[in-house]
Amino acid sequence: MKHFFHKHRYIIWLVLFLALLLVINFINLDVNGVFSSRESLKIFIESFGAFAPFVLIFIIALEVIVAPIPGFIPALTAGFVFGSFWGAFYVYLGNIIGSLVVFYLVRYYGRSWAEKLFNKKRMIRYEKALGQHENWLLFFYFFPILPLDVLTATFGLSKIKPKKFIIVIVLGYLVYSIILAFFGDLLAEFYFKII
Repeated sequence: MKHFFHKHRYIIWLVLFLALLLVINFINLDVNGVFSSRESLKIFIESFGAFAPFVLIFIIALEVIVAPIPGFIPALTAGFVFGSFWGAFYVYLGNIIGSLVVFYLVRYYGRSWAEKLFNKKRMIRYEKALGQHENWLLFFYFFPILPLDVLTATFGLSKIKPKKFIIVIVLGYLVYSIILAFFGDLLAEFYFKII
């Protein structure tokens, strides 16, 4: 896996850059009243054709990878545009993909960076504390009170087995995705009744 990321690092950076441009363009694009109704927003998203769900999944995955992007906005948008079921499904896939990318990037490249920031003694204390509280921290994937992108990076630095991490995020993101997409769908119903 490390060889894959190293071999394709320029393509990965290009994709991330293009995704950032897409997000910036998406945020600034209300020239045609795209956000004036649920139907117009849905038409805009669906204007990507068969790629509309993939664009949304990509944006959600990018949100996990690029920590400063607020996580609930794309998730609520998914429920807002696609409804509770499909919105939850797209949020789920985007979060799983983004979390796996972050986990493996940090797992293979983050340790050397972290060791430059923190001394060896502090890293050992961190690993010990994380190992003692690993299961409690994994619980936050079911009820996300902490920023999950930061938590995912933390687990990437830890000694958690990838299989255990994957099982937890696959199960934990189900709850998270359903809640956010459901609220996005309800928000859409409420918002467009007011307008």
